[in-house]
Order: sequence, then C-alpha cells, then structure tokens
Amino acid sequence: MKFSRIFLSISISLIMITMPSCTKKISSPNEQTIYYRITDEPVTLDPQIANDDPSRLVIMNIFEGLVKLDDKNNPVSGAADSWKMNDMEYVFHIREDAKWSDGSPLTADDFLYGFQRTFMPLTGSQTAQTLFCIKNSEKIKKGQLDISYLGVYAEDEHTLKIQLDHHDPQFLSLLATPPAMPCKKEFFESTAGQYGLEYDKIISNGAFCIARYGWEHEKYIHLSRNDYYIGENNVIPRGVNIDISDSPEDVCSAILNRDIDCYAMDITELEQAKKNKLNLTAFNDTVWGISFNMKNDIFKRSDIRISLLQSLDRNYILKNLPEGCTASEDIVPETARTDNVTYRSFVGRGMGIEFSENAREYFKKAVDALNYHDEEYYWYYDYEETEFPDINILCTDEPSIQPVVNNIIETWNKLTGKYANKTPVPRDELTDKISSGDYLIAIAPLRPDGESPADTLKLFMSDSEYNTAGLSEENYDTLISDIIRQPDNTSINKMIQAEKYLNDNGIFYPLYTESRYYASAENVSGIIFHPYGAEADFSMAEKSVK
Repeated sequence: MKFSRIFLSISISLIMITMPSCTKKISSPNEQTIYYRITDEPVTLDPQIANDDPSRLVIMNIFEGLVKLDDKNNPVSGAADSWKMNDMEYVFHIREDAKWSDGSPLTADDFLYGFQRTFMPLTGSQTAQTLFCIKNSEKIKKGQLDISYLGVYAEDEHTLKIQLDHHDPQFLSLLATPPAMPCKKEFFESTAGQYGLEYDKIISNGAFCIARYGWEHEKYIHLSRNDYYIGENNVIPRGVNIDISDSPEDVCSAILNRDIDCYAMDITELEQAKKNKLNLTAFNDTVWGISFNMKNDIFKRSDIRISLLQSLDRNYILKNLPEGCTASEDIVPETARTDNVTYRSFVGRGMGIEFSENAREYFKKAVDALNYHDEEYYWYYDYEETEFPDINILCTDEPSIQPVVNNIIETWNKLTGKYANKTPVPRDELTDKISSGDYLIAIAPLRPDGESPADTLKLFMSDSEYNTAGLSEENYDTLISDIIRQPDNTSINKMIQAEKYLNDNGIFYPLYTESRYYASAENVSGIIFHPYGAEADFSMAEKSVK
C-alpha cells in the first residue's frame, strides 16, 4: 500500500511536469503566423490582369508599388523612397537596395515593363483604365499607338519618370494598386503563359512571398515573410496562412476558436461579433438599390421604371433596415471624395425619383404607351398586344433584407394589379445572375473600387463588367470618359450631370448604404484594412496575450 502511494505521488508529479501549461503561449511577433480566410480562389496573381477581391488581397501583400497606402489610406513610400513632381511629370527614385524574392535587384525597368504590360492590348487588363491619366496610355490600350509612346521611362536603374496627359488627384494612390505593380520581364517570359497561376510562377517584391508548395488551389495560400524585402518598416509576422473555404462555420466561432485571426465579415454576423467583443473595422462604401434590366423590352422604357419607383414611399419600405445599414438617397456614396473633399459636400443630397400620389395614373399611361401604334400604319400590320409582366425581384436570401423586399412587393402588387414575387439567392449567386443579365428587377449592391465619384459612376458604362442595369448609352459613356480624363473640381458639374441622369431615368434607385466589416480577435493588432478593394495589409500584424 505504501509503495502504491509513493508510485502514485511520483506519477502525478511527472504528469504535472510534462503537462503543457493551461495558459496558451503567444510566440514573439516575428515568429507569429496570421490566419485569414477567403471564400473564393484567386483567379490569378498576375497584377496586370487580376480584377477580383481574393486576387487583389494576395497581390497587395506579395507585391509593392512605387508607393503603398498607410492606415489612413494615404500614399507613402513603397518601392520608391522618394519622388518629385514638376507640372505633369513625376520622377521616382527606387530604393537602391530593393530586391525581388529571388534576391535579384528590383529596377526601374521592372516598373516600366509592368506599366507596358498593363496597357498592351494583348494583356487584356480590365483595370488599365484607372491609369489612363498616364500619357498616351488610353490610345495604346485601344491599339491606336505603339507601346513605345507610353509616357513611362526608365532613366537609369533606380529612376523612373512618368508623364501624365491630365491631372488626377488620386494618381499617387493608384500607384499602390495591382496594375501599377512591377513585372520582371525575364521571369515573366520564363513562365510560358503561366505567370501568376502557380506558386512557382510568381516572383514577389512585397513584404511576403508565396511559400514553396504554398498554394494548393481551392484550399489554401501560405505566405512567408520575404527575406529580401526592404521598406520603411520591417515586416513583423513570419507569415500569413490564407484559408480558402466557404465553410458554414460562422466567423465569430472561427475567431474565438483561434482557427482564424481575422475575416471579412458578413453583415448577418455583426450582432454576434459585437457580443463577443471582436475588433471591428467598418467601411461605409456599398450602396444597395433597385436596378432594372434595361435589356428587357419592358424595363428598358424609362416611363415604366419611373412610374414604378414613384409608387414607393421610402418611409414605409425602409422602416425595417438591416443592422449596420442606413437609408440613402445617393448613388455616389458618402465616402466618395474628389481633391480630398467629400463629393456630397460639393453637391448636397441626391435628387432621386420622389414618391407621388399619382403613381397609379402614371403607371397606367406608361402601360398604355406599350401598345400605342401610329394609326396610319396600324391597319397594315398585325400588332400583338404587349402585356405588363408579373414582377419578380431578385434579392439576397438574408432574412434581414426580406422586410424591405416584402414592402416593395406589397406596393407593386397594389399598383399593377399583378402578382409580384421574389427570388432570394446567396450573395455570390446574386452577383452572378446580375452580371449575366438573368433577372428583371434586382436589389443590387453597388460598390466602387475607389473613392472618386467617377469610380461609382463608371460602373454604369457600357463596357463595365458590373453594370447592374445593363445600361448602354453612348452619351453617358462619353460623359464619364470626360470625367475620368479630368477628375478634379472642374469636372464636378459633369459628375452631377451623370448622377442626375441615373436618378432621373430610374436606372438605379438607391435604398440604403451597407457597412462592410472586418472582424479580428481581441489580441490581434496592426492589420491595415483598406476600403473598396477588400484588401488587408498584414505586414505589421501581431498577436498579444489577452
């Protein structure tokens, strides 16, 4: 018995010695890995081509432009440690000790080739137009000039000169975006058309690089600290593990369980995130509104659209808004700025279509006009009556938005005497259906990729990838092109004119502004989240014991 007690005592002591502490240890910041999650696979990590949020997120961490954006979204020194401006010309000095992730020097020629690829028609860049302020870039992109006429020059190994066609107050900030990233010509050519598609087909000049065997498609991307990176600050974390998963697990549980450190959060999880005291970063940059498919023979008519919208009492339909959303009458969001001043402070509130007690009368006239035929020709042709269709509203399947959609349906049932219905779908499916034109009327999100009013207004251009209304109007395209070429105070009147056109013709009827949220654990700090592009800079991130 005595032996048993002694043995038991020794065993317990050994267990206590070998058992890990109940307090979870946090390694030093430069040995930490940050865990993030995205729901979709990046399409490509070729900066000159990429145009989707997951791709941009990774690119902004493995590449660095001449400048980068700080925590206030202002341009600061990046690959260039200094620059000067003289009239319509910028001269950048590239850090003399800057290198690629393979240890080779980063030179002005690498930036020159990156810009050339952006504007070469063969590249097919969908984001090149953001830099059309660069001399001759638009004509080169359209195939009207040879690439040798581009206003970008490598004067020596560390000096890059950029000449502009017109002033753009956002120019420096745009140099931190993917199409302005460098490209090492020799490496690009060695990939034989696979550049940016696999871990070994990418070379980086940013804070991180993709780890060896670090990209398993549809599963994960592992970023390692780029040991050759030279910047204003040393990179803190050892790496970033980006999980690619559309898991049903909610973000709050994933963060609390330490599966991930931060996430671009769905609005439906806001309340739970607040209860769990997660760190939240919000951006008020997404406007939701009613969009008609103008490729449809009925809804391409402005009188039909306007009469439907005149029947909507905003106070009624918006009385139950989703959490994190605010009613809005503006197509261009509050966050839009021009020359560092908010656009709305220049122009005031949006002047959209207002509620009218005579909406039923206007609607009847609009429907009657569908079947109006010139009497002189009516007798010679067998015209078929056009009947107003049953209304179906495409919307997200989130419960919080259903009261708004139901109030619109109720109003239009009374107005039209027809049966209105809705098709609720997940957000990604909503976007796909709108892009393909598979809808009649949609409650659609409008999120620009930059803070200029032009970034919102250009979404309705004929060649826009995300034109929620399918608008194709040459005069509107010309107006926006003029704004893009002269995006300063002199173009404010044209911006007002463009927004008024969208409002007056019922092309997009704003309902509310939604805040996008990034959630992170209480002990996580230093991550810089940026608006518009769903981007996060992990270079200064760290985790502490809480």
